[in-house]
Amino acid sequence: MKLEHEVVQDLYPLYAENDLSPSVKTAIDEHLMECGTCKTFYDSGEKTIQFTDMDEPLVSKSLDDKIILKMKLYRLRLISVVLAGILFSIIFTDYINEREQLFMATDGYYDTLGQMDMVIEAVKNKEPTGFESYEMDRFFEYNNALRENMNFVEDYSMNSTEFSLILNAPRLNETLAGMKTRFNQGRWSETDEEAFQALKKYIHSHRQDFREDFEKTHHGYSSYFHILDVKELDQFYEKVNLLTYSFTRFHKMPDEIKAYNETELKKRIANTLEIEKDKIELQKESPVNDLYVYRFEIGNGNGGDIDAITGQITHYNGDTGPLTDGTVMKKEKAEAKARSYLEGIYGKEIKLELVPLGLNYNSFSDDPRYKVYSFKAIPKVDGYTVYTPLETETFLNINARNGKLESFDHNRHIPSFGKLDQVDLSAAPDNIGDKQAVVIYSALTGNFELVFMLPEMDYFEEGKFISAKTGLEEKVYLDDF
Repeated sequence: MKLEHEVVQDLYPLYAENDLSPSVKTAIDEHLMECGTCKTFYDSGEKTIQFTDMDEPLVSKSLDDKIILKMKLYRLRLISVVLAGILFSIIFTDYINEREQLFMATDGYYDTLGQMDMVIEAVKNKEPTGFESYEMDRFFEYNNALRENMNFVEDYSMNSTEFSLILNAPRLNETLAGMKTRFNQGRWSETDEEAFQALKKYIHSHRQDFREDFEKTHHGYSSYFHILDVKELDQFYEKVNLLTYSFTRFHKMPDEIKAYNETELKKRIANTLEIEKDKIELQKESPVNDLYVYRFEIGNGNGGDIDAITGQITHYNGDTGPLTDGTVMKKEKAEAKARSYLEGIYGKEIKLELVPLGLNYNSFSDDPRYKVYSFKAIPKVDGYTVYTPLETETFLNINARNGKLESFDHNRHIPSFGKLDQVDLSAAPDNIGDKQAVVIYSALTGNFELVFMLPEMDYFEEGKFISAKTGLEEKVYLDDF
């Protein structure tokens, strides 16, 4: 490669820094061996002669392109370094700010854990102190702040936990409210005391476990690199959620309720819906949303939900076959089919009044061939109606041509229709003044209770339900958690 004298001089800085490609460096070395003037320049760094009048060999244009490209690459590297530094600074600043928010959350969370002892103890104070709801709100506020300000490592750990550090706040509040009502009414039982002591123990133990996280997030610069023990935290939420679920729903401790295994659940589904057990696929729902609930699939997107504690199907949507112009069965035959399905779900001993709602009740289709008989199932106890709030009922639809069950929805405010025969019906007139005698599923006892109800009052108002047996206030169970 032949180089011009001026090109050799211009390349001197790159030559001196050893930043030339091997081929260009070799070309310069060859030129210096032949040209004393350029060699003198390279030795002294001073230009001593003009080369405008000298004959010079041609040089390839690609060399200029290579030099320009190399300079551009230098600029790009510099820009990249600067941008990387800016990006790192932004990320690091955000991380620091996020950790500082987490530190504030641990402050408040640790403090409210110390106050929760008094919140639990307030259950046995007949006079309200007013601070309980305030401290509970603070507790849930700081719980949310912890979850929102975790780093990616903590988030990953939290997503792999069962309860994701989520506490069912309404259910915990309902548990404490139910305990307080029972204590004030003099109905305190061994179960109440056991659940009361368990809550206190969970809170105390959790505060001791969390103390290490609290201290390590207040330990100077090392705090920014401390990772919360998320799995240990989640164990607390698991214990409290299981306790409040069993207490509010059944007035029992968690170890007193037993769940059906998957084999048993599949068998119950198969027998009820008259399908093969091998076609059923079960998937346990997230306990954050539904404790002890399984989603089942039977193909083509059809299926429903089954409660693993009661063993009862609570929701179902099925495929009853293609639409046809066949003969619509008589209402009596459809009613017999409906009763057969209800007996499969609840058992033959459950007394249900079946109310026909006509064809296509609350069901819509543009196809005139679509025909279903709709029914409402109302449980009865020796003539007393089982009352549920919010106008919720148990509904089912039967294909009017082939009698297959198309859909079913169990009343969500009644865990099970079992134990209806255990209601104490002594001294229970149908009406006393403006009050009506009905049966409710009680949030205070976890059983069916005969009560006198004031129909004009809202279901959550005090005095709405009065026990026919004790004359004490009752509360209807709500599954709105």
